[in-house]
Amino acid sequence: MTPSLTKDVHFLPAEIISDILNLTATSSIPKFWSPPGDPNLQTELERLANAPLLLLSRVCSRWHDIALKTPLMWSTIEIHGVTEAALDKTVRLLTDRLNRSGSALLSISLRCEHDFQSPHPRILHLLAEHSQRWETVCIARCCLKGFNTSILRGKLPRLKKLVLDVETRFEASAPNALIDFFAVAPRLEHLRLTAPLVNSDSVRHLLYQKQLRSFSFIAMLQEEFRDGLSVLPQLPPGAHAHIALDLDHGIFPPEYIPRFDLPPISSLISGLVCRTTQPFHSDHASSALTQIFTSLTVSALQRMSLGCNDYPHIVLDWPSTLHVQFLMLCRRSTLGRCLTTLRLAEVHIAERDLLEILSVLVAVEHIEVGDTPPSVARPPLITDSLVRAMARTALGDCFAPRLSRFVCVTRFIFEQRLLVDFVTSRLTRLAALDSPKAFHVHIHAFSGSNFTLDPAVHARLSDLAVNESHFFYESAQRYIPIC
Repeated sequence: MTPSLTKDVHFLPAEIISDILNLTATSSIPKFWSPPGDPNLQTELERLANAPLLLLSRVCSRWHDIALKTPLMWSTIEIHGVTEAALDKTVRLLTDRLNRSGSALLSISLRCEHDFQSPHPRILHLLAEHSQRWETVCIARCCLKGFNTSILRGKLPRLKKLVLDVETRFEASAPNALIDFFAVAPRLEHLRLTAPLVNSDSVRHLLYQKQLRSFSFIAMLQEEFRDGLSVLPQLPPGAHAHIALDLDHGIFPPEYIPRFDLPPISSLISGLVCRTTQPFHSDHASSALTQIFTSLTVSALQRMSLGCNDYPHIVLDWPSTLHVQFLMLCRRSTLGRCLTTLRLAEVHIAERDLLEILSVLVAVEHIEVGDTPPSVARPPLITDSLVRAMARTALGDCFAPRLSRFVCVTRFIFEQRLLVDFVTSRLTRLAALDSPKAFHVHIHAFSGSNFTLDPAVHARLSDLAVNESHFFYESAQRYIPIC
């Protein structure tokens, strides 16, 4: 560091230095993902001690002092796979971190090295002593055997987000006792559970609370899907539901077809996400989605997203049976009047099926669609005819007449000048209506592929984005999957 810069740093107010350290904290703490059975203990302990960030504090003694006294720097606690041999040192570091965090709200993440392990009771009890400050808690890939969660009852006044991806089959207590502390969490907004916990009376009590904004569950077996979906009618109007389909093809053989026998379910949720969490057989996923669509009526739904964690290596199929049930869901729920966001970028859907859906969903404003990746031998979706169908004609006819955001992942198997025609037709319509609404276009290629946007087309769209105040354009090689 140059002398002049060092001098300037010394005169920075303590509040600014503290802000710099807070902004750097997340990027400085190493992420810990070790292979099973091989925990990187040194990295784990350094992360708990915030050692990398303390390197930044060595600029001078003043920075070091501010780092130690900035509570937010110490308020994120991540513990993963601590061994018995390192327990005493871990407890000391955790105690020090909790003390340094002062009165700051805590974000806690606990993971075990193996699915059926439990965080050590000493660590759980130490964290429980500070439960009044818990704001976000994620306990994943473990069970809570040996920890009496009832001591938390009534002691979670600030808890806003809770994720419990825990194993219950080997618990000594029933799920209802396991999460009894749910009964009093007055500010809880986001709840994510493994499906067996859904049957808890405490969970069902929480679902009636008006502040709950999202509910997620992970399901694998027939009864888990049924239990998870059965609580959707209890969610407050406007909440979001996220269904994680855990259809691991390593567990279920190809000939297995999940049957859920779901009853009719009506809910006033405003958002629905269905997403696979494991590599899956295509028939399994499409069968599960078909049965979900068959049972649901969601007359206030505004946003729907379908996807898979392994995209683009794996995509969801859209067979005729699934298509028919989706159209019936749209009509039964009158989604043509209320659905504004449809995300299908990770779904292999035929053009005719997509256009039929868009002919029903006339209120849709945000559309995400995608081709299958080059490695998958499937016909492309985004072709000349689809781009033409999305453009407004001279008579004002088109699919998705209220469209304001179009996102696509493409192999560019279409005449690219049609993309400019599509954009200009939409902008012309907005200008004629004197509409203040903005129009967004995001074009994504597949990472590492040779398919690219023509430079002349890219230049033309970029010029439009500069000259048209209501047009926003982005072209990127990487598509960020839906959440």
